[in-house]
Amino acid sequence: MPTAAEQQVLALLAKEWDYTGPPGILDISDVVAALPLAPSETLEAVKTLFACGLIDMNTLKSSAFLTPEGYDTARDDGESHLKS
Repeated sequence: MPTAAEQQVLALLAKEWDYTGPPGILDISDVVAALPLAPSETLEAVKTLFACGLIDMNTLKSSAFLTPEGYDTARDDGESHLKS
C-alpha cells in the first residue's frame, strides 16, 4: 500500500497523464513544488515508486513519469504493487 506521500506523487503524475497524455512527464522540481510535502519526503516517495516500477525517470533523473502500472495504481487509489 503506498504511503500518503507516494499516493500524492502518483495522483499528480496521473493528473498530468490525463491532461497531456501518457506518460505524464513532470520535472522532479515541479513535483516537489506542487506537493504540500517536505522536499525530502517527496524525493523519498519518488525513489520508492521508481524502485517499485510504478514510475520511471529520464536518463538524467530530472523528470519522472508514470508507467502503465503506476497509472493503474493511481486510478485504483493505490491498491498497489508496492511492497512495504
